[in-house]
This record gives sequence, structure tokens and C-alpha cells, in this order.
Amino acid sequence: MQPHDFKQTRSPTCVAHFSQHRLVPLLLKRLGRLGFNICNGNNFSNDGSQSYNSWVGKIRLGHECISINPNSDGIRAAIWSVKDETKVRVNLQCNVLIGADGAGSTVRKLMGINMKGEHDIQKLISVHFMSKDLGNFLSKKMPGMLYFVFNPKIIGVVVAHDLCQGEFVLQIPFYPPQQHFDDFTAEVI
Repeated sequence: MQPHDFKQTRSPTCVAHFSQHRLVPLLLKRLGRLGFNICNGNNFSNDGSQSYNSWVGKIRLGHECISINPNSDGIRAAIWSVKDETKVRVNLQCNVLIGADGAGSTVRKLMGINMKGEHDIQKLISVHFMSKDLGNFLSKKMPGMLYFVFNPKIIGVVVAHDLCQGEFVLQIPFYPPQQHFDDFTAEVI
């Protein structure tokens, strides 16, 4: 891409690449302004049960859904939570359960919903790094979002999350069982 490419509009929306570690805090901040409470801690009853009302308007982070059972009162779900550094099973009853846990969704699997399309199209190792020098160079010489690296030591794609701040992710193809994750040490990368 060249600087003049950014001035042309071919679509009502522009290309954007926004890191999850930057997006989530913004979403949580917006939810807070809408009246939701963001909870990292636990305040469960001794028997590990919670009613729907204790969860209304709360977004609880750091929990793992382990079972979902629809019933006449809504949904009975069980989650793993951590209380005093101990994993605790918590049972809750709710009217609505939202699974927002990504492509490998446990919630989707627990509901018996199969993933459509091809599985495991590619496995990648992602290396997040910062380099203002690289960001400055690329923004002046060849601004873009993706940079392909082909050389005898490594093949990968450098994703520019933020050229101005010099924030990048290097995605390296990974081929199990021929390769092992442990083969990708800091010296290799």
C-alpha cells in the first residue's frame, strides 16, 4: 500500500486491525457506561449456587462454563471459578446464557452445535512484539497491515497492529506432528 491508497474510498468502511488486548477494555468500559458491573472476584454462597438475580447486570471474567442444561425455568449452568486460589464449581440458574468464547467455543460444544466448515485450516504460533524503529520505517516506506517474510530461517506474516506505536504480531506456521511447540524457542524465533 502507498500513502495515496489510504485516501481512496472504495467501501463505506475502512480496513481496521484492532488487537484484542485493546478492544476488550474498550468494550468493558462501554458496558460499564451502560450499567453493567464488571466483576473479577467471586461472592458465591457456600453451596456454590447462585440465582439468576445475583447475575443480572454483571459481567464476570475468568470463569469457565462446564455444563449447560435447559430446563422449565430457563437454563441451569455450571461454571468453574477460582475462590481463594481454589477451583470451585458454581451452579447457576439463568434466563439467558451468552457464549462469547471464540471459535473453539466450549459453550457451542456443550450445546451440541457443530462447527461448520473446515477445522484446523492452519496452526500458527503468534509472537507479539514492539519495535518503534520498525514501525517508523514501515509507515514511511511501505505502510500496510500485512508483511510476508520468506527467508531460509523463517517464514511468517508480520501483522502491523499499530505502526505509530510499533506494535506487531509475527505469525509463524506450525505443522504438528512434524513440529513440536517446544521447538520454537526464543533463539529460534
